[in-house]
Amino acid sequence: MLAYKVGKWRTLGLMARFAAEPLTAARNAHRAFGLFIRADYPHSTAAKPRRVFMIADAELYKTMLSDTETWRNVQISATSKRSGASQRLSYGMTRLRGERHEHYRKLFAPPLKRPAVMAMSPEMARIAAEQVASWPLGAAFPLTEAAKTMAKHLAIGLLFGDDHRRAMPIAEMIARAMQASWIVPTPAFFRWLREAEGQERAILSWAEEKRGNKDAQDILSILVNNTDEVGKPPSVELIGGIVSFVFGAAYDTCQNALAWTVILLTQHPDAMAGLVAEIDAATGGRPATMNRIGTLPLLDATIREAMRLFPPVPLQMRRATRTTILGAEPITRGDLVLISAMTINRDPSLYPDPDSFRPDRWATIRPSPFQYTVFGAGGHMCPGVTFGLQMMKIALATILSKRSVELSPAARIAYRTRVTLAPIGNVEVIMRPRGEAARSVRATGRFRELVVIPALT
Repeated sequence: MLAYKVGKWRTLGLMARFAAEPLTAARNAHRAFGLFIRADYPHSTAAKPRRVFMIADAELYKTMLSDTETWRNVQISATSKRSGASQRLSYGMTRLRGERHEHYRKLFAPPLKRPAVMAMSPEMARIAAEQVASWPLGAAFPLTEAAKTMAKHLAIGLLFGDDHRRAMPIAEMIARAMQASWIVPTPAFFRWLREAEGQERAILSWAEEKRGNKDAQDILSILVNNTDEVGKPPSVELIGGIVSFVFGAAYDTCQNALAWTVILLTQHPDAMAGLVAEIDAATGGRPATMNRIGTLPLLDATIREAMRLFPPVPLQMRRATRTTILGAEPITRGDLVLISAMTINRDPSLYPDPDSFRPDRWATIRPSPFQYTVFGAGGHMCPGVTFGLQMMKIALATILSKRSVELSPAARIAYRTRVTLAPIGNVEVIMRPRGEAARSVRATGRFRELVVIPALT
């Protein structure tokens, strides 16, 4: 496959649109030019090519993720001082390579494997129920804030030794970093640069408290009480980067996925009713633990479909470390490739009616990780996928087993693309007792550019 070549001057317009609204710019470019695009910068020459490729093709994506030594992960963010704390804090699992990457994947594997995660199920259900009980009844409140608080309590309680006193302020700083990090330096980005040194100091101080206190279920304890791949203590860069990465992956992506799923269910009453009936039959008023809900087909399909439409990380970037071939295109060392996960997830040949929320489709499809780009694939697949899916299932099942949920009439839902894809604006819902029917309120707002919302009856 050859890439469609966008001229140098059209590339400027494409880059400007990307900087303003990256998700829409990428989707529109692929609609106009195809699934493989080459954009040459105006200063690019044959001797010194300067270009970026854009892909939305599962086979090209598979080629890249199958060769992580050639294709290095690039953080999509504004740059800062190379020696600064903001750079060190970006050194997470996705930036590790070779023996170091394998070492830390194995080191963190025990608490993230299925048996260990399944053992967390009763505590997950308890925390989720406690959070839902704290939400107001009959009054509008922000779904995004509620989902964020629940996800933080679950991540801290189960992966960081239940140390809320030290972890909560750090989690807030990491959340601000996730919201600020982007290719265009915004005021939020500069505020975070000023905060980065404090975030790093807080993480390192917390790490010192963990040193010598071994806990096989605590990610930070595991990190600081073990050596790196060559037998040395973990570096400042490694501690700050991995804690920031794990926190972001454990709660930021889950809180967004939970919020998007609830929003979509409020707009699809039939899907909501079917899912509630399935959960009720499985739990019978008891806690939504995995032994009761783990194999529910509608619950699994609902979450997978919501994450297909709103992938946690909708855009990814890779840089070529050496000369290679991608499709039929010669690639030069230094070339960048922008991967549109959202567009791959909407391939109409695999997902008919791709912009619609249809959980029923999962009864007949089994896409590969390269066709369903939610958790990554290959050697750098998200190590916490089992934890994340379990957290989502228990959180959603707990909410729907205890409350009827409706969208507030005042809601106006937009979206923000940074590292992750988050709902923003007025994202208010109203929770009612289960015996009281939820009203059907049609969603409005810019998020409807990304999904088909049916008329409500």
